[in-house]
Amino acid sequence: MISNLKSIWFLKTGLIVFLVASLLSCNSDSSNKKKEEVNSQNSDEYFSVKINGKLWQAFPSKEFKEYNLSYKELDKQFSIFAEAEDGSRMDLSFHSKQGIKVGNYSSTKNDNGTQSGIFYYPEAKTSDKELASTTFDVPVQENTVHITRVDKSNKDAYVIEGTFNPTMYALYETNLERSTKFSDGKFRVIYRPSSMDPAF
Repeated sequence: MISNLKSIWFLKTGLIVFLVASLLSCNSDSSNKKKEEVNSQNSDEYFSVKINGKLWQAFPSKEFKEYNLSYKELDKQFSIFAEAEDGSRMDLSFHSKQGIKVGNYSSTKNDNGTQSGIFYYPEAKTSDKELASTTFDVPVQENTVHITRVDKSNKDAYVIEGTFNPTMYALYETNLERSTKFSDGKFRVIYRPSSMDPAF
């Protein structure tokens, strides 16, 4: 009788251990799948352009594994802050009262005085020369940024794709290159709404 009770107890204990292990395994699998999905999305992100025919590329932040993006709800302005390995930077901003959707965006100021366009800072962080250039100049470039896709089917990760091919104008006299042609500019970024970054 005692040995039968012991057998039943071992059987029940074994079954409970098996069920707990299975549940933990399922949770771990779904957690791993989510991580893989996010990593896969991030690996599809890119930001590049040719500057006078030479390729310039920015990569997601090493620390956060994604691009630095922001959306200002009041201005309806979306910005991408991109940095290449040599420390040179590019900021790409666009806005629309109707919200961010597929279409062309010009380099201009909005009603609140916020500038939209492309800003390029080729000097490395240690340089004392100011070589910045921008699209925001006369004449205003009507199609500075062309948004080709806005996919919000995943409410936690919006996919935004676009192209840009503007002429840049020097901001300072220290920049002897008074204008620079950008070509084949393209980007695909993932915007993740949060308490700090509003949904749009």
